[in-house]
Amino acid sequence: MKTAGPQVVDNRKQILSSPQFYVREPTITTFSEPQGSSDSDLYRHLSAARMRPYLVATHQHRKNALALYRWNMGIAGAFYQGLHVFEIALRNSMDAQLRAWNATQSDESGHLFDDEWCKRPSDLLGRVVGGDLIVARNRATAALTAAGKNREISHDDIVAQTSLGTWRFLLPSRTDPGKAVLWQNCTRHAFPQLIRPVGQLVDAVESVYRLRNRIAHLEPVFGLNLQAKWKNMHTVLEDIDAPTAEWFVSTPPIANILSRRPLTA
Repeated sequence: MKTAGPQVVDNRKQILSSPQFYVREPTITTFSEPQGSSDSDLYRHLSAARMRPYLVATHQHRKNALALYRWNMGIAGAFYQGLHVFEIALRNSMDAQLRAWNATQSDESGHLFDDEWCKRPSDLLGRVVGGDLIVARNRATAALTAAGKNREISHDDIVAQTSLGTWRFLLPSRTDPGKAVLWQNCTRHAFPQLIRPVGQLVDAVESVYRLRNRIAHLEPVFGLNLQAKWKNMHTVLEDIDAPTAEWFVSTPPIANILSRRPLTA
């Protein structure tokens, strides 16, 4: 898979190209520096290394680079808002199917597992994401302890501590036949509206996963095809549930901020 991540766009809904479809947000303005300060102060605190890609993109124009930096902050924040719908809907839809499927699986002794696959995963699930589940269980335990809650961690506690990568790696891959078995018997049912090849779904989730990691590490995203990633988020949600997808595109300010990228960049 290419390092930059695939840019998969599903053209089932041309309406996505229409700005009228989105809720408009207040105009984003570029603020000038406070009187008595200079951009040298900002560059010193942000660091030359961090500002380098912004300067390159703006042909070494320092004020334009700061404007692009501010815009990058805004669009990264907007995408993170979108993840509050995308990531939660994805994991909950997949979790529901995994719970039902895990309860039908048995161990070598013929004993059935239960639906709490995050606590007692079947052999296949344990092989695919067992390491992730250990990390999530430890985080869930730590979170309960920090909150002063004296109880055993629940399945939902563990799900809440999983990462988007966990759900991405539960989807089919070319190198793991077990994931194909899991898809045919379980995870495909998490996407009841899917009408495109599963590879396109996987690539779309992978694309959003890579974007999420860049945002989480405060890396520049202005050079990515953000319109494609925005559409990928929407089409994956359409594969899950159309009303949720429609609510998603009517809520976050992503489309508005995309349209207001500094022209000098």
